[in-house]
Amino acid sequence: MGLITWIAIAVIALVVIGLGAGVFFSGLIRGAEIIGNNPAVQNVTQEAKEFLNNNIQGSGDSSSVLVITTSEARYRIGEPVAITVKNIGDETLTFPDSAGGLKIQNMNTGQMYNVVAAQVTTELEPGASRTITWNQEDGNGNNVPTGDYTATVQTISSSASAQSVSAQVSFEITE
Repeated sequence: MGLITWIAIAVIALVVIGLGAGVFFSGLIRGAEIIGNNPAVQNVTQEAKEFLNNNIQGSGDSSSVLVITTSEARYRIGEPVAITVKNIGDETLTFPDSAGGLKIQNMNTGQMYNVVAAQVTTELEPGASRTITWNQEDGNGNNVPTGDYTATVQTISSSASAQSVSAQVSFEITE
């Protein structure tokens, strides 16, 4: 640990000794309650909950095994979009290509965009994740327009008893 860390520990220890442990910890708890009741903190907490509810979605009976997220909720035109796919289940997931079968749709126009990927089935082990980067270009190399987008990944059934699983995330492209 660095010098500043040791100094901070010493100051906290002296405060605890000087005030008494009961007074120190009750003050600490009271301070946390005051911060937690602050409208700004409550607003940020609610926004974070809404962001997670809107941006981590799955479908199908086994939706709890596949999660897709973006590194940001809003991207500027031309900025690479980093999309992470994670297998949170306990079985290996199989995808139709190296990009996880990723499909991107402009929700304003309905236009679909594919990510260039090797057309070989790929697997994602339990607990593993893969990040796919989309360069915001259509099939002709042109930048896509601003708007609201969703990215969707879908597995393929690896056996007769397995169902395909999909998940999607929303994001925005702005000027």
